[in-house]
Amino acid sequence: MDFNLSVGGVAHWLDALPFDQAATTPEADRQRTRKRRASFRRSETRKRQRQRHPISPPASQVARKASSSNSTAPAMAPSTPKKSPGKRPASDAPMVDTDQTPRVSKASASKGPVTSAPSLSSSQSDAACSHDSKRSRRSQSPSKLFPLYGPDGHRLVRGSLGMAAPTDPLSPALRSFLGDINDVAGRHCIMPQRVKAALAEHLAASGQFDRLHEYMFFDDATGPWSEQTRHDSRSGEELVRRASHIAARSSDCSRMLSDESAWNNLVHSPLLDMLVYDMRDGPGQDILDFVPCTTTSIDPAYHHFPDAASRIDYVLQLLPERDPKINKSYEALALGMAPCFNCTADRLLQQYPLAVSIETKRHGGNAAKGEQQLGIWHAAHWEFLASRAGAEAIDDLDFLPGVVVQGHTWSLVITVRRQATTIVLCSVEFGNTSSTVGVFQVLAGLRRLRSWSIDVMWPWCTQYLPGLSNPSSGGKPTPAAAVAEETILGG
Repeated sequence: MDFNLSVGGVAHWLDALPFDQAATTPEADRQRTRKRRASFRRSETRKRQRQRHPISPPASQVARKASSSNSTAPAMAPSTPKKSPGKRPASDAPMVDTDQTPRVSKASASKGPVTSAPSLSSSQSDAACSHDSKRSRRSQSPSKLFPLYGPDGHRLVRGSLGMAAPTDPLSPALRSFLGDINDVAGRHCIMPQRVKAALAEHLAASGQFDRLHEYMFFDDATGPWSEQTRHDSRSGEELVRRASHIAARSSDCSRMLSDESAWNNLVHSPLLDMLVYDMRDGPGQDILDFVPCTTTSIDPAYHHFPDAASRIDYVLQLLPERDPKINKSYEALALGMAPCFNCTADRLLQQYPLAVSIETKRHGGNAAKGEQQLGIWHAAHWEFLASRAGAEAIDDLDFLPGVVVQGHTWSLVITVRRQATTIVLCSVEFGNTSSTVGVFQVLAGLRRLRSWSIDVMWPWCTQYLPGLSNPSSGGKPTPAAAVAEETILGG
């Protein structure tokens, strides 16, 4: 059979093919329409029957619906009850322990029953975040930091160092001390003369806007160490170099929003090292040293508040072995029992009396929280001194100084003891490490604290603390101190 494969032949063949016209006839359309209408009528009939005769829900759902009949939430279709009795509708969310799980918002509570509960690990994670967030908000509120109350009348309260009307009468010794700190804050006599030329050259070369005035410098050409430093031009240059390096590190930490450990390592430790080893301006100052103590805890015997015992970052400690007057008594104590001269639980640090405590915070940190931490630490220190030396000896120690550092800023914090109450007097800023001159200003404030440590705290320790009091030096221990020393030495 021959096929015509030309275009015209193929087109003719296609036109000749039979075509089913039944699908498009009017009769077929009418049949489809009747079927759709019948299906719709059956659906409507079933819907009306359900409305007239609803299916009875289980008893648990009936009781739940009755208990929530007064609720303003929109009506929801009945749902299959959950098998777990612990899963409840979101409308019961206010009864959930909000310390463990996040609160359900009002918008989500109005949507009806919970259809998919979160996993246990997710709930625990959210609870931890919620708890930490609320704890953080509490710590940022100064009104929740003070006062603190403990057993036997122990209290930690906040006072004021307002020069116009302080809340607590200031002793003459404390007024004199605060006057010296105010002079430092005003940059009076904060730098030795030997750094003047090198500092002026550095400020001109670096383009800093600090100005130098004569009242900023003190004469270091007189005194026991004058021969060592009078013609030592490199000494002044080296001090300026180190101070400018600390200021640069401080600016970097502030710009990078560094954490507390970075500030401690890059700024605070080098500055304290400079104080101890490079800024001695008199004999006998090697008796004082600094030590980091970020992991050192308070001995629980001296902590009397429900809040957790705080830790601080640095202490200025006194070294008994460097005082020739105290060596014999110190060695005699060492033969009987390990010495304990402070309130810490660190057996190694207990060998040294503490003079000045320092708490640091990052730039933008909570300074009020730092004051509370220092106050808790000082309260334990006061308690230790009272237990070892007696209440009469405490009356001879007017105050304990401390320092709170927040980024660049160094501030003095004073605590005083009134029976079982420790009063934290508000901080007084005395220096800022954001510039080279500011570093010398901070060092001047620390030099004044060093003088207090050597001239006031150390003589008090040698007179009253068991194991350090030496009758040959003229000190007369109190009865409480004598009993404590006999107990320690096994007498």
